[in-house]
Amino acid sequence: MTERLARRTPEEFRALILDAAAECLVEGGFASGRLLSAIARKAGISRPTLYKYGGTVDDIKEALVERELSTFIARVAPVLDEIAWTPEYLTDLLVFLIDYARHHPLLRAALRDVPELILPVFTLQARAQVDLIGEFVTPLVREHITAGRIPDIDVTLLVDALYRVVIAAVIIETRQDLDDPASLRAYCRAVVSSLSTLPVPH
Repeated sequence: MTERLARRTPEEFRALILDAAAECLVEGGFASGRLLSAIARKAGISRPTLYKYGGTVDDIKEALVERELSTFIARVAPVLDEIAWTPEYLTDLLVFLIDYARHHPLLRAALRDVPELILPVFTLQARAQVDLIGEFVTPLVREHITAGRIPDIDVTLLVDALYRVVIAAVIIETRQDLDDPASLRAYCRAVVSSLSTLPVPH
């Protein structure tokens, strides 16, 4: 280990390991049986150092998921701060969510390399993902409802509906070119015509 690496803090080592792991996974590591060796080599550290600060393959993957979730929350929070119950806002929100998911490097790599493992997580086992998203989104949206900025919508139903649309847009390939910004916006605008009719209690 170089002197520069030796001066790193445990947090810096963990970040270095996660950065290297993300690169390895994107490059095909999801299907690799020697992922730890590849991560250590990419990070420029020894296997013992990798184990000390990163743990096992499962530990590293779990930490990556947590980091990516935190990054997503940081990205979507400002979008939710501007929430409005209008077709324009809902279209913008849907465009953001689908574009973010479709172009997420790790998700794309997982769908490419191990679809048999990742697809059930987002479909057959989706309840856990929807509940997790709901835990984050519900308090933020309820604040806007309480403040009178949006109507008293069914937040659970909204999260469920958005999740289904986004996941379908990510894993199902049809004639709709959702990688084209104009096509994506037109698609989302059409979907919003249904989402905007979610029940609003009187």
